Amino acid sequence: MKKILSLSLILLFLVNFSKALEGSTKGFPKKAPKIKGLVTDEGKPFSLESYKGKVLIVTYGYTHCPHVCPTITAYLKQVESKLNEDGYKGKYRIIFISVDPKDDTVERLRKYKKEHGFNDFIFVTGSEKALKKVWNNYNVYVKDKGIMEMKHGNMVMKHRMIDHTAKVTIIDKNGNIREEFLGMYLPVDKIVKDVEELIKE
Repeated sequence: MKKILSLSLILLFLVNFSKALEGSTKGFPKKAPKIKGLVTDEGKPFSLESYKGKVLIVTYGYTHCPHVCPTITAYLKQVESKLNEDGYKGKYRIIFISVDPKDDTVERLRKYKKEHGFNDFIFVTGSEKALKKVWNNYNVYVKDKGIMEMKHGNMVMKHRMIDHTAKVTIIDKNGNIREEFLGMYLPVDKIVKDVEELIKE
């Protein structure tokens, strides 16, 4: 009876906590799938376990993306600024997982990171096989559509287009996915609020 009561209280706590979060909590919390075989923009092996004790803000994209990915990273830069202003620097990490194993080499990620001032972001890439496993485990749709023409005002430019899920996954200090924010237009204040709450847990 005591075990049943304790389990009920734990479940009630998790449900109530999840309701307090601003993102999509359907199916969460759940243990974040392990990530193997990927490397960072510094050429070092990447693993979630290396960041245990920190809240992780994970997004998915590619460096040659003409619109969606730059929009998402711009919002995440705002998230970073607000969290740092509130005194949480070092207690969270922003991670960008590539959906472009062909072009997003370690060197390309390092250059992109430096050029755009994402100094504290962690950019991650790897082989197509290793990345596909991550995409599948994190429910990220990816389809390389090749070179396509896009209009920019009066100009027509060619871009390599990769359709992919636009979202941010929030992982708590214990390695559990707690919520996701879907779409490219991110609610900065809501993400900041939730990350701060998860840091305080």
